[in-house]
Amino acid sequence: MSSTGLYILCLFIYVKINMLNSFKKMILASFVLTSPYIYSSAYAEDNITPDLTIGLNYSLNWQAYKGRSIYHNVLPVVFYDNNTLYVEGDDAGVYLFKNEHHQFRLNILYDSNSFDPSGALYLLDQRRWSILAGASYMRITPIGGFKVQLATDMLSRSQGTIARASYLAAVEQGKWSFYPEFGLQWNNAKYNRYYFGVSETEAKRSGVLAYEPRQSIAPFASIAVNYDVSKHWSVFSSLEFNYLSHEQFKSPMAKKHSEITPSFGVNFNF
Repeated sequence: MSSTGLYILCLFIYVKINMLNSFKKMILASFVLTSPYIYSSAYAEDNITPDLTIGLNYSLNWQAYKGRSIYHNVLPVVFYDNNTLYVEGDDAGVYLFKNEHHQFRLNILYDSNSFDPSGALYLLDQRRWSILAGASYMRITPIGGFKVQLATDMLSRSQGTIARASYLAAVEQGKWSFYPEFGLQWNNAKYNRYYFGVSETEAKRSGVLAYEPRQSIAPFASIAVNYDVSKHWSVFSSLEFNYLSHEQFKSPMAKKHSEITPSFGVNFNF
C-alpha cells in the first residue's frame, strides 16, 4: 500500500470516528459498463495516476423517529481509488480481487443511524452512529452492477449485522453523470433492538411501552447526480430513501414508514 493511500485511509477513519451526526453516501462508484452511455473510470490502467477528489457536503436527514426528526450537517468527503485501496465517501477498504467483471472488497462503513431522545421519548437512551466492518462482492454486466454486502458493528454499539443486495448503474451524458441504486437491506434482531427496541429498564423509566423487534428486510433506493463545471470542479446532489420494515415501524419510537436524506455539495478533483 502506498504512503499516499495509507494517509487517505487514516484521514477517512479519523473523520468518520469524530462525526456526531449522519452522513449518507452520495456517489456510487467503481465499475464500468459496455454501453456507450454508461461509463466509469474504475478500471483505468494500473500505471495511470489514481484520482483524488475532495469535497464538502451539506445534507438533511428526515428521520422516521418521533420527536426531533430533522438533522442537517456540513461535512468533508474524500474519493480515492488506486485499484488496491479505495475511499468512497463513507466507505473505505481494499480490493481482494478486481477486474472488468468482478469486484471483491474488504471494507469499513460509516453507519449514520442515530437517535437523540426528545419530546415524549426524552427519557429513552440515545442511539449512536457506528462503524461497520465487512465485505462486498459486485458482478458487473452490460446492464449494470449487482452487489451483495455483509457488515457487522465493530464498535459494539448495536452488536448487530446487516446485509444488502442491490442494483447499481452509472450513466454519463456530456457533463452530467447519474448514479441510481436500489435494493433490499436485511437487519438482524440485535441491530433492530438497538435502533428501534425499548428495553424494560427504559420502559419503567419513561412510561414508553417495551418493545423487542426481530430481524427484518426493507427496501431502499438512492439517486446521485453530478455535473462537471470544469476540469477540476464539479457539483452534485443526491437523494436517499429508506423504508422502515414492519418490525421497525411497530416500535413506539417510530412515527412514519420512511426516512429521506437529500444532500448537496461541491467536489475538487486533483
